[in-house]
Amino acid sequence: MQTTFHLKHKALWGQTLYLFIYENSGQFVEYEMNCVKDDEWVVTVPLADKIKEISYRYATKEKNGSVEFELDGIRKLIIPENAKKVEFRDFWCKPNGDSPFNTIAFTDIFFKRKRRKVVKPNADDNFILQLRCPQIEPNRHFAIIGNQKVLGNWDVSKKVCLDESNFPIWSIPLNTKDIKFPLEYKYLIVDSKTDEVLAWDGSPNRRVEKVDAGKLTMVTDASFVRTIPSWKTAGVAIPVFSLRSEESFGTGDFMDLKKMVDWAKLTGQSFIQILPINDTILYHSNYDSYPYNAVSVYALHPNYLRLEKMGIPTKKSDIAYFEKKKKELNKNDFSDYQNVLSEKWKYFKIIFEQESEQVFQSNDYKIFFENNKEWLVPYVVFSYLRDKNGTPEFGKWSEHSVYNKKEIDALASPKSVIYREVSFFYFLQYHLHTQLIEVRDYAHSKGVALKSDVPIGVSPRSVDAWVEPELFNTAMQAGAPPDDFSVTGQNWGFPTYNWDEMAKDGYQWWKKRFRKFVEYFDAYRIDHILGFFRIWEIPGDAVWALTGSFNPALPYSVQDLQSYGLWWDEHRFLKPYLKEHVVRAIFGKYADDVMREYLVMDGWQNFKFKPEFDTQKKVEAYFASLDYNYTEKELKIRDGLYALHCEVLFVRDKRNPQMVHPRISMHSSHTFRDLDENTRRILDKIYVEYFYHRHNEFWKEQALKKLPAIISATNMLVCGEDLGMVPDSVPEVMDKLELLSLEIQRMPKKPGAEFAMPEDAPYLSVCTTSTHDMNPICAWWEEDYALTQRFYNRALGLQGPAPEVCSPLIAEKIVEQHLQSDAMLVILPWQDWMAMDKKLALKNPHAERINVPADPRNFWCYRMHLTLEQLLSEKKFNAKVKKMIKESGR
Repeated sequence: MQTTFHLKHKALWGQTLYLFIYENSGQFVEYEMNCVKDDEWVVTVPLADKIKEISYRYATKEKNGSVEFELDGIRKLIIPENAKKVEFRDFWCKPNGDSPFNTIAFTDIFFKRKRRKVVKPNADDNFILQLRCPQIEPNRHFAIIGNQKVLGNWDVSKKVCLDESNFPIWSIPLNTKDIKFPLEYKYLIVDSKTDEVLAWDGSPNRRVEKVDAGKLTMVTDASFVRTIPSWKTAGVAIPVFSLRSEESFGTGDFMDLKKMVDWAKLTGQSFIQILPINDTILYHSNYDSYPYNAVSVYALHPNYLRLEKMGIPTKKSDIAYFEKKKKELNKNDFSDYQNVLSEKWKYFKIIFEQESEQVFQSNDYKIFFENNKEWLVPYVVFSYLRDKNGTPEFGKWSEHSVYNKKEIDALASPKSVIYREVSFFYFLQYHLHTQLIEVRDYAHSKGVALKSDVPIGVSPRSVDAWVEPELFNTAMQAGAPPDDFSVTGQNWGFPTYNWDEMAKDGYQWWKKRFRKFVEYFDAYRIDHILGFFRIWEIPGDAVWALTGSFNPALPYSVQDLQSYGLWWDEHRFLKPYLKEHVVRAIFGKYADDVMREYLVMDGWQNFKFKPEFDTQKKVEAYFASLDYNYTEKELKIRDGLYALHCEVLFVRDKRNPQMVHPRISMHSSHTFRDLDENTRRILDKIYVEYFYHRHNEFWKEQALKKLPAIISATNMLVCGEDLGMVPDSVPEVMDKLELLSLEIQRMPKKPGAEFAMPEDAPYLSVCTTSTHDMNPICAWWEEDYALTQRFYNRALGLQGPAPEVCSPLIAEKIVEQHLQSDAMLVILPWQDWMAMDKKLALKNPHAERINVPADPRNFWCYRMHLTLEQLLSEKKFNAKVKKMIKESGR
């Protein structure tokens, strides 16, 4: 079958268009297209005569060989039977706001079409008009009208419904004998019940000049220009561990999510957003409560199991014991991570002994094991070895400190002497999987989508780092430069990624991770999406993030710096500036003690660190060894020593020590302030160039290598957490890929703005009042009265002095502002929904914060102060929320 592809696209100078045709195996054949006009490209390819469906995609190629595919993934078209010659007329798919509607959140939930209109073609039809448009609610459909009798001659009452059997492709089969060219037409959105026309296509009349009657011509039109409001919805954000019900066991569990789904449905919300739920067990202590410190990017956390769903103990004494513990733990106003896990672990052991044999013989378990064994086997052995050795630091294990697949497979097999111990972890993961699948199916049945975070990092003591150490830079630490959350930056302690190694197999580590994720969720938020452009990389011997640098980056050589007029002094710029007046300024009355105990003289009024304190990690270890609570003096000295280590102007590049990076926030350092005015001016110029201009195109290239490949692994809705020190290229790439941004009123992205206005939020965004890293509305209101006053007058437009506390009316006004925004999703923390009701709001709002980013030892223990049963019974409040959401057009 002879097939010709015509593509309308105005390429840039030096670009060539290519057609990629995909086979069932996923392999493709590429064909170079010929430019016949400024904006028209053509190629003819032979296809098998009996082919029924074709999958293809267009891409541009630069002279350097780099490839960029059109948006919206692979096109799939059904070819009518008996077609001998086929001509495709296509338009390049560019960002138009439609790609999020191709995701499973819409195709499987919000826009799921129960009945599809089918228009059967006649045998001699030789012309098909098609529109690709996924953004259409299930109670609506597309019709067409035009300047031909077969299209109603512009008479709306004679409009013709389009076939939707190949949704999101809408089509109509025609015969050229019935058409007098040129053909003009428009698409319409029609109410499926009333047949009322709801919207006309906002683009000019579409036009086809002529077609060859001897071929089957398939014209696929560019996007529908919507003239009615786009779809919007609302949702709630809350960690699973924060849920509270009468049935849970001291902390939220997966089954509690079903009641939260009920509340979302009751109040007209469509999204539930949670924090990561991966296993984080390192030491079986409260240290493990940090949900972003994943031990495995696949395994789920056992704390989220509903005990009774696993089985009931046969001994009455056991039942009585756990009922007693359940009541005790449920009385807590916080999620008692360590004690809950300890008691649940006892339950797990009892039920494992009772039920495991039957579970392991079931078909469901066997299917689960086969589908997950690639990650499950190393995970269960890692968990066993962690507990046996008393540490997750595999480098310290006496055996198996280096992963060997053959040895680990043998340990995990039924023939192994430790099989009973390792299979315990199989048992837990199977139950976690089945319970979460049950929740997902329940949510879908109620029209609610589940959204979770994808952490940017993994623990350096994780299964992933053990199994594939080559993918991680374990000598470095990931974090974030200084921002509103922390003036010293954030050190997350995760290893950074070896992206070059990950690229060798097309980022399979990420793709497999997301393919597992899609089993449970419909959407995800990429935590710190900036990490796909560049990550803030901190030396392994540092505690604070101030001496970090971006990776990848374009560091300076000495010659580069000298070209700015800088007189290079390696000792002055790269060594900590430990002058006596600096020490006295930082430590005050403790300066003499510091100079005596931690420093040694190094010239006139100059010092250097004693060897036992010459890195921040050594300082940290020393103070951590003190067997009592820190005094004010000890804290000041510890943090002051950290600060002294940061008294540098440049940091060496870890991959090429001859190159250097300017130190972030150098202007606040003593070493900068002591320079002469001319040198400060030169450093200012270097600093601005490095942090705000030098990397824009470079980081854009890095992100476009990774993100398209990774997010294409699934068809989930993707949001990016694009907060912090955001390069100019980030919004450009996110717009290009149509990823939803995160918009927060208290974290404006517009330079010079103190607050963002929800009304300015773009459509493709998630608009929210706060995140888990911030105080919710009511606690934030009391942080800084001067700031609150400005917010009250400027952001809320209210006159006079601001009240000292955030009243329900103020909270309602803030929520209303967000609901009225143009953002597709308004997902608010549960605490901020409750703030609208005096009776339901927590009396102490400062107890509602989930995380303090500046505190690496933060205990993640926030818990709802109401039970879900109480929440569902609040008819007046729930009706109010539903009304607000409905009246906002969501």
